[in-house]
Amino acid sequence: MLIRIFNVLIVIVGVVVGILALALPRDQLVNLIVFRDFFDICLPVLAFGALIKYLFAGRGSSHHHHNGHCHAPECSEK
Repeated sequence: MLIRIFNVLIVIVGVVVGILALALPRDQLVNLIVFRDFFDICLPVLAFGALIKYLFAGRGSSHHHHNGHCHAPECSEK
């Protein structure tokens, strides 16, 4: 549930930033550009971290548990 709230919040922030980019005069867009530059720097770092996590996670952790029960054939928690 928390992840859904977070996703909705991110979408709302994106829409608000887009509206502000269209509505603000040119001299006030400098603050918005600094906000955008922050994400331009953060996204490659986060992507690299996600790649490292994916590469080192291994195949043993690829199955998922649903409602406390494992549905993978190799899992003994049925």
